Order: sequence, then structure tokens, then C-alpha cells
Amino acid sequence: MPDAGGGFVAAFLAAWQADWRQRRRDWRVALVLGIGVALAACAALLAALDLAQTRAARQAAADAERTRWVHQGGKDPHAAAHYGVYVFKPLPALAALDPGVERYVGAGIWLEAHRQNDMVYRPAADDGGAERQFRLSPALVLQVLAPAAMVFLGFGMFAAERERGMLPALRLNGARLGAIAAARAAVLLCLALAMSLPACAAIVLSTWQAGAAEPFADAALRGALFGAGYLLYLVTWAALVTAASALAPTLHASLALLLTAWTVLVLVLPRAAVELAQAAAPLPTLQAFRQGIDDELGMPEDPAEAERARRALLARYGVADAVQGAPGALPVNWRGIGLMQGEEHGNRIFDRHYGRLYDAMARQDRAMALAGWLSPAAAVAGLSSRLAASDNAAHVEFVRAAERQRRLVQALLNAEVVRHPDRAGARYQAGADLWRSIPPLHFAYAPLDLRAVLVRHVLPLLALCAAAVALAAAALHRLRLGSAR
Repeated sequence: MPDAGGGFVAAFLAAWQADWRQRRRDWRVALVLGIGVALAACAALLAALDLAQTRAARQAAADAERTRWVHQGGKDPHAAAHYGVYVFKPLPALAALDPGVERYVGAGIWLEAHRQNDMVYRPAADDGGAERQFRLSPALVLQVLAPAAMVFLGFGMFAAERERGMLPALRLNGARLGAIAAARAAVLLCLALAMSLPACAAIVLSTWQAGAAEPFADAALRGALFGAGYLLYLVTWAALVTAASALAPTLHASLALLLTAWTVLVLVLPRAAVELAQAAAPLPTLQAFRQGIDDELGMPEDPAEAERARRALLARYGVADAVQGAPGALPVNWRGIGLMQGEEHGNRIFDRHYGRLYDAMARQDRAMALAGWLSPAAAVAGLSSRLAASDNAAHVEFVRAAERQRRLVQALLNAEVVRHPDRAGARYQAGADLWRSIPPLHFAYAPLDLRAVLVRHVLPLLALCAAAVALAAAALHRLRLGSAR
């Protein structure tokens, strides 16, 4: 006699084979799965093409900017600071699977003197009306369409047998309902996972062909967590479908119950979370934000403080006059020192305004993450975009790196002005050696904060999955006792 574990496995395999054989013969399964895989293939193709084109365009633009910068000709370093340069955000392969906010926040930033600019070249600005409203992506397929397919493929898992009056016979035969449910849920999970295969294949192929390095030091870890997160999400839905089908008294009731759950968990709660997060931490309009910065930038520094700084500098060099060219005058360029002080004044204003903006965005993200404890779709969406570096936090990380690069460029150029006083009223003219010595921006995302990812995204998803499995177990127990007809 086989032991309990062996009996479970044998029952699982037998139920798997029976369910798989039945589903292969069902034209409705082929129809739903065919539509799902076709949509997934379209999404994967679009993602792969977009990844290849975007990476090539940004690399070409970055190379052109470097060439333009190095070959700008001889000029005053401060004129070069206003000449400026663009830097472009690298696109990870995972961001092609889950674009997140990537299409709405811009691709590059103009770095220039005296001003921290916002990102420009937003891909969504070039989209047509229909594409803005509904853009197919692999993440959309897995988060929204795959659970819908599981609902249509699995709502009759036990409800169909109940309507045909076969449940009493199933109990009398001593069938292991747990093994049968696990096998049917596993078949359902495999059918849903088939919808993810086109995206995986397309991204792996396009990444291999492009040969571009990922802007992560932990790309393998992110990829593994990305796959594990979606697997957990689909397992949650398989358990929910099992529970609903075991609890509902009829096929129609099972379908209605699951469609209601899909609508609330996938559509309503994530959208409500966005609205509540915006209400909890409202962001200023772009116009009001820029106006606030401009108003403060227009305020001059304290004249008394400027005079104290000038006198301290004269005392440091042991001279009496800041006017250049005169005997006993300052040996460095006073204009360069003024430019440095102007940059420091602006930097303090930028830090204050952008700091408040980023704090509000972080509060919104935390508020939205709370919805992950109620909706598996909200939890996996937050996890997916965090791992793909297509969320607000990744956007802010790049903007801060670009601003550090802007300040580095301004500091090097202003230092060059300071070192070269004007001669006979003529300003120093720098050349290609200086432009070439300023390093370009090499940006890579910081390694994942695993504790934050675990607490904010993984734990809610695990809790909801455990709750769904517990609900399915309770429904099967009720079915086994015969309290559900």
C-alpha cells in the first residue's frame, strides 16, 4: 500500500493527466489560450522592438553629444557651461517588459549653468491617442489579461461537476480532493505561464543581439525576483479560482464571483490607490513648481555676506583690490569666484525645492504600496516596476545622478575661470583639452535595497498568496465534508 505522500503524488499525477487531456480536447481552452498568447506575442514583439530602437537611439544621441561637446571649439569656460550637454537615461531590458512611468518622465536632461532642468523627450508625447489610452506591454498581459484568462479557463474547475451532480460520486470514491485541486490549479497555472513565454523569449533574444550591458550590478537578482514575483502572483490567482469554483453553487455563480474579484482586485483597487496616494501627498503643478524656483533664484544673495566673502578672499591673498591687471590685485579671477558662489546659491534652492518634490513622490509610493496588502495586482505592479527600474524611485535616482554630473561640470569649468584672470580685458579661451578632460556621465542603478523590497512588495504578495491558498483549502474542506452541494 502506498504511503500518504506517495498516494498524494499518484493522485496528483492522475488528476493532472486527466485534466490536461480534457483541456487539450476543449476548443474553448484553445480559443482563450490562443487569444492570450497572440496578445502576449504582440506585446513581446513591441517590447523587443522598442528596447532595441530606444537603446540604439539613446546611445547614438549620447555619442553625438560627446562629440559636440569635445569639438565645440575654443571659448570661455563659462560660455561652455551655457553651451551645455544632454545626458540620457539607460534603458534596462526589464523596463521593456514593465515600462512603468518610463514613457512619461523623459529620456534625457539638459545640463547647463545656473539651472537644474527637468527631463525631456517623453516617449508618450509622440504616442497617438489610442496608444496613450491602451499600450500593450508584457506587464499588462501578465498583471491584467493572464488572471482574466485563468478566470475563464478555471471557473468550472469544481462548479461544473457540482452542476452535473458528480460531486457525491467523487466523495464516495474517496478521491483526494486536495491532490485533484492542486493538479487542476497547476494545469491552470501552466496555461497562464504560456502567456509569459513570448515576452521572455523576445527580451532574451533582443538583449543577446544588442549586446548592451545592463545598467545594474545585480541584474541576475532582479531578473530572478521578477520571475518569482509573477509566478507568485499567478499562483495566487490559481488559488482564488480554485476557491471560488469550490464555493460557488453554480457555474454562473462561480463566473460572476471570479469576474467581480478580478474587477475589484485588478482594476478598482490599484486605481483607487493611485487617487488616494495623490490626495495624501499632492504634487505641485509643473508651472507652480518652476515659478517657485524662479522666484527664489531671482532673489540676490545677501550683499553684506558677499562683501564679507570678498574681503576674506582679499585677505587670504594679501591684496587690496579685486580688480585684475592692477598692481597688488587679486591673482585669481574674481568673476570665476562669483560664478562659483552663484552656483552654490542656486544649488541650495534646487535642493530645497526638488527635495520637497521627491519627498512627496516617496510618500505617494509608500501609500500606493499599502494597496498591495489588499490587491495582488497592486503588489506585483509595485514589485515589477521596482525591479525593472521603471518606477518613480528609479527616475529620481537618475535625475539626482544627472544633477551631480551638472554640478561637477560647473565646478570644473568655474575652477578653470578662477585659475585664469582676464588679461588686458580679454577672457581666457579654453580648448578641446579641457572639454575632453571632463568625464561623461556613466550611470548605473544602485543595488536593490532588499529589505525595502521585501517589506514593501514581497510580504504583501506572500500574505495574499497564503490567504488565497488558505481560502482554497477551506473551500475544499467544505466540499469534502459535503456541505457544498
